[in-house]
Amino acid sequence: MGTLLHVPSDRDRNRALDIFDRVTDKAGIGSHALTLAVTGIGGTAIALFPFVQDDEGMAANGSDLYAFCDLLAIALSGAHPSGLVLRTMGQPQTVRGWRFTDGDPLPLTRAEAFDAYTIHPDADGPLIPLPGTEYADAPVIHI
Repeated sequence: MGTLLHVPSDRDRNRALDIFDRVTDKAGIGSHALTLAVTGIGGTAIALFPFVQDDEGMAANGSDLYAFCDLLAIALSGAHPSGLVLRTMGQPQTVRGWRFTDGDPLPLTRAEAFDAYTIHPDADGPLIPLPGTEYADAPVIHI
């Protein structure tokens, strides 16, 4: 049996597309990966969306987009604890994050992102960030 999650409304699905557009627009030019985690009954569902943006648009796998936006709609429903991470590849790799509160993605500060992504609940202490990783304040993306 998998993770049990709330079924999102049509409004949640429409908001998911808007939020997706906002976060990918804020990502800018370069290679990126979005990771979304939604905790439900019996576990956590995770969706990964790698993409590249240049002056001409975005290159990505369409099936990844649908799976990601489906899970994003569930996060936006406000029924489950959820978090979103944007990694921008390069030297350095930059990490930004959002937590969902009542279905609204709230940006994490640099320090909050560091704390959120360098502490694992199963570890005895903090995890060491990958070399060349910087944490940054996330932009506002909610509607």
